[in-house]
Amino acid sequence: MVSIGVPVYNGAAFLEKMLDSLLAQTFEDFELIISDNASTDRTGEIARRIVAHDARVRYHRHPETLSLAANYNGLVRMASGEFFKWATADDVCQPGFLEHCVAALREIPDAVLAYPRTQFIDQAGKPLEATRALRGPRAR
Repeated sequence: MVSIGVPVYNGAAFLEKMLDSLLAQTFEDFELIISDNASTDRTGEIARRIVAHDARVRYHRHPETLSLAANYNGLVRMASGEFFKWATADDVCQPGFLEHCVAALREIPDAVLAYPRTQFIDQAGKPLEATRALRGPRAR
């Protein structure tokens, strides 16, 4: 039902933690597609290890670095889900993230975006200043 596109270049520092957070979701009907933009760090090793343990995960490595847009657009073309989520290598999600977003999108069929509260962290994983939710006439 949900395709999660992970465009990544040299994301080894946080990639495993991010992938673990997505694979631990309470909503399990998703595919996770990693598009490695010719990384030179341990990104490929981490991705291949995850693929070996979970059939929902696919890994594609580009032999040469593409533009940022080309890497992102390629993920959309590889996706097959009804819904789509971008996830960057340092985008750690709480376990109920997908469940709540899918429920919100189902509740409001003409909605085009479900967006949770966001907590930024530093390189050590410590929380930074909290951000406010998006506000607007149709935001919920």
